[in-house]
Amino acid sequence: MILRQAVFSKWAVLLLGLVLLSNIMLYQPSVQEALMIELQSGVIIGSLLDMAVVAPLLVYAAFRVSKKQIIGFMIAGLVVARFLIPEEFFTPYEILLYAGVGFEALLFLAELSLIGYLLWKIPQVRAEMRKSGEAPVFSMLPAAEKMVGSHPLIKILVSEALMFHYLLFSWRRKAPVHAGCVTLYKKTSALAMNIMVIHAIVIESIGIHWWLHSKWPVLAVVLLILNIYGVFFFLAEINIMRLNPLEIKNGKLYVTQGLMHRVAVPLAAIEKCDWGGASEKDTLIFMYRDFEQTDPQVILHFKEPVEATLFMGRKRSVSSIALRVDDPVKLKQLLR
Repeated sequence: MILRQAVFSKWAVLLLGLVLLSNIMLYQPSVQEALMIELQSGVIIGSLLDMAVVAPLLVYAAFRVSKKQIIGFMIAGLVVARFLIPEEFFTPYEILLYAGVGFEALLFLAELSLIGYLLWKIPQVRAEMRKSGEAPVFSMLPAAEKMVGSHPLIKILVSEALMFHYLLFSWRRKAPVHAGCVTLYKKTSALAMNIMVIHAIVIESIGIHWWLHSKWPVLAVVLLILNIYGVFFFLAEINIMRLNPLEIKNGKLYVTQGLMHRVAVPLAAIEKCDWGGASEKDTLIFMYRDFEQTDPQVILHFKEPVEATLFMGRKRSVSSIALRVDDPVKLKQLLR
């Protein structure tokens, strides 16, 4: 759910909030009495259109979502409408809910078969990863796309598998050490900040969970699951940070910033290096967080746009990347 970079996206978010709030307030008895609202078929149809059509279209206008996801939001809108609208008024329109849920079930079965196909192809994916000779953070998704396809669900599943790979199977591994390696995190506070975030999540989970559990058990369980996932995510980030320095080998430059974004680009594709230059708006920045505000050390400009991989396997064409490393002198020598 990434907000679109457009003026109308913020207005769409505002209108979405108004649509949801107005429909929630409409079915409150106190509001109906105060405004003398009488529920009729026209009102019910209007709410159904708001939740199943207007709200999903506003989501599409505000956020970068696919058309397939919009179908899911439309069905979710019908489910929400089922809980908002009193049962005696919603009964004539239940067929819409059943049709939507049935259609979503068919999509779920199709995606389930795709997951099974991916599991069946795991040996070939692993073989392709070994053949590439690259780190899993760079080789896992391309190998899966080559063997299974570039379906969005495949990208999400492989991205999650990549996280659990670094979470569970990388603690005993050592970072590559050769003349073409330059670390990015040792002179920053990124490691300390990640550990602080993990501690904060654990403490928040213990305190908030017990307080919420007595009031809203379902919400407490949802937040607990999200917090556990957050801990897993930051632990995997620590391992990726530790095991994947900026690396130049086999005529390519490999650089990643955890699970958020990564790129492997041939050295021949680099047009020029601006040391101390200012990054442009669309420049992809590889720079770990620090307690103090820092700037990139070098901007690499490419002859042609190259493809970078973002969070959850999304792709983006970039014309330049900005870097900040622990040893800029060594990086300058390597790029020369």
